[in-house]
Amino acid sequence: MILFLLLDIAGCCLLYLSHRHQGWLAQPIGPLGAAAGALALLLALAAACLTLSPLAAVFAWTVVSMLAFSLLPFASLLKAKP
Repeated sequence: MILFLLLDIAGCCLLYLSHRHQGWLAQPIGPLGAAAGALALLLALAAACLTLSPLAAVFAWTVVSMLAFSLLPFASLLKAKP
């Protein structure tokens, strides 16, 4: 279950950082980061399916991903301005 959460959050972070409108880095990490993020999300779904029933796994994967994608843009506001 911990592996599922870590992979899901890492995949969401990688996908967010590969977007051109992200606020954490000066430049996006590029298409390789997006591919790694998509792979991490798929591995997170597979890990969830191993520990939960398939319906509960898809629901938990969707909810955690929505929460991460909703909160990631606001995390850049916590960074100190120079």
